[in-house]
Amino acid sequence: MRIRVRKASTLSMATAALAALALGFSTPTVGAVPAPGLRAEHVPTWWYQTQALPEVKVDLASVKALMDVKVDLRIQVRVADELFASSEGKATVEARRALAAERNRAYTAVLFADEPEEVSAVAEQFAPALVLVTEEVAAWEKAEAERKAEEARKAREAAERAAAANASRSSGGSSGGGSGQTPKQYLNAVAAAYGTSVSWSTSACGRSSSWVSGCYTGGSTVTVTTNAYDSWSRAKGEGRNVVIHEAAHYLTRQQCGTVYVGGDRFENVTDAYAVLLGAGGTTGYGYNSADMELAKALKAGRCEL
Repeated sequence: MRIRVRKASTLSMATAALAALALGFSTPTVGAVPAPGLRAEHVPTWWYQTQALPEVKVDLASVKALMDVKVDLRIQVRVADELFASSEGKATVEARRALAAERNRAYTAVLFADEPEEVSAVAEQFAPALVLVTEEVAAWEKAEAERKAEEARKAREAAERAAAANASRSSGGSSGGGSGQTPKQYLNAVAAAYGTSVSWSTSACGRSSSWVSGCYTGGSTVTVTTNAYDSWSRAKGEGRNVVIHEAAHYLTRQQCGTVYVGGDRFENVTDAYAVLLGAGGTTGYGYNSADMELAKALKAGRCEL
């Protein structure tokens, strides 16, 4: 009986110890050192979960194609900007308005279009407006050049006829040919024969010397020094040559829009041209065969060989 009680007591203690262990308490054992507590420390753990982003696939070929057509269209927009500014008075109002509208639409496509086909469609519609204004400007410039050339031709022919008539009237010696004309009046008549008038001055464009000087700065007025009409011999010699030389500058500008035909040798070309127009000699610049060829081109109504 005693043995059964001991067994039961041992079982009861074991059961109690297991229960205490499960509950996180330590139960001292009789006759032994107290066992340490077996309570587990609870350490909180946090998990952060982010939503997975969808995978983005870039079509590099399409991006490059879009960039290429946009660059081409942007160049056309810039061309249209310059053409619109330069075409005022040369192209029709309607054509310039259409160009402005298509230019604005094209620029919008450059900024916001997403597809190469969309940009290409805008470029195709933009092209006709650009071509139309370009053609109208070219036609105007051609007509204007022809008009100026015709005016220069008429002025040149009239000058040559008048110069020939003046030469015929004044070929009778050192007097005024019996007409009562003074040397100054004679030179004014020579200038008028070539479509110009003379502004007389003691110096021409800052130059003065014992020789007759002249200069041309634009318009139909030439400047000649007053010593050109000191005497009849001087008026019919140096004076006449200088007046015709400066008048040749005027005719060249009327015909070509500039006096600098021949580049750095434009004065030499002008001397040769003056001789072709009836001057009795050069004004000191002289000319060579190449200068004379350019002068002949001017006389024929051309501005280059």
